[in-house]
Amino acid sequence: MPEPAIARLHSGGLVVNYVCSSACAHCSYRSSPRRDHAYISEAAAAANCRVCRSLGCRSMHIGGGEPFLRPEGLKGALRAARREGVAIEYVETNSSWFKDEDSAVVLLGELQALGCDTLLVSIDPFHNEFIPFHKVKGVLRACRRAGMGIFPWVMDFYEEIDRLDDRVPHALAEYEAAYGPGYLEDVLARYRITLCGRAVDTFGPLLPRQTAPAVLAAAPRSCPRLLGTGHFHLDLYGLYVPPGCVGLAVRREHLGQPLDRATYPLFRTLLERGVNGLHELAAGLGYRPGREYAGECDLCADLRAFLAASHPDRFPELAPREFYTADRRET
Repeated sequence: MPEPAIARLHSGGLVVNYVCSSACAHCSYRSSPRRDHAYISEAAAAANCRVCRSLGCRSMHIGGGEPFLRPEGLKGALRAARREGVAIEYVETNSSWFKDEDSAVVLLGELQALGCDTLLVSIDPFHNEFIPFHKVKGVLRACRRAGMGIFPWVMDFYEEIDRLDDRVPHALAEYEAAYGPGYLEDVLARYRITLCGRAVDTFGPLLPRQTAPAVLAAAPRSCPRLLGTGHFHLDLYGLYVPPGCVGLAVRREHLGQPLDRATYPLFRTLLERGVNGLHELAAGLGYRPGREYAGECDLCADLRAFLAASHPDRFPELAPREFYTADRRET
């Protein structure tokens, strides 16, 4: 049997930073104002785009963190993508950068000249905990004036956010008060939540819980989706993030090559034996379940957090390291 490899890339994104003006409850990357303030260099963006193009991916989106926290860095990433022949499908933003319509139109025009013709504008209660809705509405108006395409994510929330005072942020508890108990459960059904990162902390308790043995008994005996490339990300550190599995990384230079067992023991264990294999490995290093779990992804996240904390130098594939430490610093 051939050694597993991430040999072709289909659709993905460029993570230009992890620092963010928000610390949203649903964030799979655990982005926040407390994360490393580093921003992708133009050279690193070019290297990421070059690898993606060589493996078949001709277009990407740009996300974070919040890409607009450093507009000059964002322009550099756009220049790099254009130079490497990679089209930019859209740039994500939470609109926190908005000051006034005229300056926003100028900036959007500069980005358009560099190949960005669409913004994904976050429209949801999670971002509204940190960002007054008038900023989102201002960015939408500026996009229309500048002729910038708008990818609203998710427009279904617009009306219920707009019923609240748009001059100030609103906690999720205010949404519960305004729209009734069970609001978060309703959001989970309406929003495409990836159950990893901070989303596990937020939504795990709302889902049916099982003991670790029950989860393991029902879990698949392998995790082939780690080799899926339908919504991958490459970040500012040159780390490839598999779709829906933040905190487990492959070095950019190892894409297209067999994934060596010595370099990627956890990745290979999950591929070949699933969360059962990871649990066996972690148990041998002292792991003991401390709670009940909302399925195998929740348990896998707990296992990896244990390994990152107890053996910080043994598993370099548990990266970036701040993914496992940032929220602890904030508390």
